[in-house]
Amino acid sequence: MDLSKVKLVVSDMDGTLLNSKGEISDLFFGLFHKLKKQNIHFCAASGRQFNSIIYKLAPIKDAIFIIAENGGIAKKKMKYLF
Repeated sequence: MDLSKVKLVVSDMDGTLLNSKGEISDLFFGLFHKLKKQNIHFCAASGRQFNSIIYKLAPIKDAIFIIAENGGIAKKKMKYLF
């Protein structure tokens, strides 16, 4: 698959990234590292509170963008983007 034009992947949390038990598949983290090697950014987007997203994605929290609280917060590495 040619991903040369892909720069960013954005995923919702509930019902998309998280399963029905509120867990993230270990397969996701392997996929995340493949995206990173191709210089493709990842963004978790959700109506959830920021800290809830950080808790679920703790192993990669400093390497991703997060849009939380229905778009009210956008951060990367704990730095506000807007």
